[in-house]
Amino acid sequence: MKTTLLSFLLSLSCTFSALALDAGVSWAVFATPNDPYLEVNLEIAGTSLRWFVTDSTHMQAGAEVLILIKQGETVVNYEKYALNSPVVDRPENLLDVKRFKLNPGAYTLEVSFTDVNNVESTDLYQAPITVEVPQDKAYLTDVQLLRSFRSDDSDSPFTKNGFYLEPLPFNYYDRGATRLIFYAEVYNSLTALGADNTYLVRYIIEKELGNGATKLISMGNQRKKTSPIDAVLVQMDINKLESGNYNLKVELRNNANELLAERKVIFQRSNPFLNLAETALTDEVLQKQFVEQLTPDTLVYTLRAIAALQKGDNTEIIKNILQTKDPKSMRFFVFKHFMSVDPNNPELAYNNYMNTIRQIDVRFHSGFRYGFETDRGIAFLRYGRPDDFVHVEDEPSAPPYEIWVYYNFPSTNQNNVKFLFYNPSLAGEDFILLHSTARGEINNPKWERTLYSRNAGEEYQGDNYHDATEMQGNVNRNARRYFNDL
Repeated sequence: MKTTLLSFLLSLSCTFSALALDAGVSWAVFATPNDPYLEVNLEIAGTSLRWFVTDSTHMQAGAEVLILIKQGETVVNYEKYALNSPVVDRPENLLDVKRFKLNPGAYTLEVSFTDVNNVESTDLYQAPITVEVPQDKAYLTDVQLLRSFRSDDSDSPFTKNGFYLEPLPFNYYDRGATRLIFYAEVYNSLTALGADNTYLVRYIIEKELGNGATKLISMGNQRKKTSPIDAVLVQMDINKLESGNYNLKVELRNNANELLAERKVIFQRSNPFLNLAETALTDEVLQKQFVEQLTPDTLVYTLRAIAALQKGDNTEIIKNILQTKDPKSMRFFVFKHFMSVDPNNPELAYNNYMNTIRQIDVRFHSGFRYGFETDRGIAFLRYGRPDDFVHVEDEPSAPPYEIWVYYNFPSTNQNNVKFLFYNPSLAGEDFILLHSTARGEINNPKWERTLYSRNAGEEYQGDNYHDATEMQGNVNRNARRYFNDL
């Protein structure tokens, strides 16, 4: 096994080394509090590095990084170092941040990268930068795009103002991304606007249409009190953002809605499954997706799990597919279904759903069908775990039964919704829904008579057999009390 794995790792090394080094750089000018500094964020795509095999299960890679800050041809600051990955079992991206104290002025930032295991593999980044933090007006720093953030008070170089900020130097959001996160700082609003005043931070996403034209996609804002320094940390939903080039614009505006400062960042979005037509789901596309790894038995199980919540035409479609058991048709339907659930990450939607399905299958397995196909399993899938329930199997005049209650029921905007399941066949755990107060579910006013019909005979309440809904009181008939008291 070790020999096989080592051969695989070596093949990875050869494969990755054939790619050119792919590095991303982003930068921003900040101040602490009045001394400006340049922050440079770096990321190297792990798949573009040559990985050195350290043992049968681990590997390591690295790059030599040279950061030059120039004025004209003069180097005013620099840093040269090796950026190495930890010892890992699979390739991962390399991430780093460096900060340089600089005087106000115009500079050129130049960052070069060389793979330490393949010196012919290099990358170069160059950009003009301006370092200037005015003291007499409200100032908005450069905007940093982030991959993620979390609360953190450590001394990590990625920690700032109580948050660990993981940068996104490539300015690229793949199909798995659901949030755009950015960070910036605002200086001197107190001096510029006065005490006990406020200002507005407005953030806008625009899509580039070409030839300078743009389309407004979304907008948000925050109202802030004036202060010497303030941090801006914002999340925006990009779940439904289609593939393309976009601008993120951040503005500062006073109470008269006058523009005080603005910044713009260009980013790219890849969301290939958002509006993917069925005709575009070719064999080539499916072969690259998670469904290609699913066995025929797993596909059948998955389709039956999907069918548990389907209604109308989809039910017949799934039934027909299950009859043919054609792997290609099954893979197509499964991928199309979970792509509609989460276009950004259909595989994650699949995994989350199937994890729930497996738990329900175990909990409600009846011996006759999968647990998620039973009435209790379907109710659990649709509405989640009940807030309370009672299970009864020792009443002589009734088969085993369960009563579930949901105190809040958002599906129909009801409160105190109840379900009563029973097992009239006494076989396994195949409980049937007898009655529910949920709109759209089975509602049986005579549920109590049905539940006790086997041994109760004519012991119903009232004189009218046809209209009677309740049974006469009895120490062995507790369902009505349980149903009312829950």
